[in-house]
Amino acid sequence: MTASKRNYLIYGDGSCLGNPGPGGWGVVVRDPDGAVREYNGSEAPTTNNRMELTAAIKGLRATEPGSNVVLRSDSQYVVNTMNLGWKRKANQDLWQQLDAESQIRDVKFEWVRGHDVDSINHRADELAVMGAKRRLIADQPRAQPLPRGQSAWDQIVENNVERLKPLLKPGERIIECSGCGEFFVSQGDDEGFCPHVRCQRKVRRP
Repeated sequence: MTASKRNYLIYGDGSCLGNPGPGGWGVVVRDPDGAVREYNGSEAPTTNNRMELTAAIKGLRATEPGSNVVLRSDSQYVVNTMNLGWKRKANQDLWQQLDAESQIRDVKFEWVRGHDVDSINHRADELAVMGAKRRLIADQPRAQPLPRGQSAWDQIVENNVERLKPLLKPGERIIECSGCGEFFVSQGDDEGFCPHVRCQRKVRRP
């Protein structure tokens, strides 16, 4: 009997202080057992597109060949090129690497709106900006143990929700989507599904 594939969820993001300029990439990986790993790195000089590609490559390399991977990115450059076949006019070296990593895994690329309400995307962005500033998490002190019953993934979400609360406008509130489980900002009292198409399809079925 063939062993079932391991399932991973990856968020990758790139950042550049100037374009070109000092750049960084950030990756958050959720393992099949729920454990969360974070990575970031820096490069200079570079471009934002190269850092977005690098984040995707590094994220895939954090999983074993043959696994199922959902890779989320706010880069249409990356996602639409892989899903829709956008023409590759530059960065051929990195496209070749991304193709190679994708071919030995079952990878689904998903686009998420940048600087929106996806807490894990926010964390990947933070890691990328840290990388651009040469603040690498590999050089940071070891994190303190989490409270009993709380995962690293939960902690990232909780931290970002708390940061957003003081920025809410009158009538806005933070809700957990009944479709995908992500948190989003809502202005409607009865709104239970986030604006993502996959969740709106669930609530708008005739």
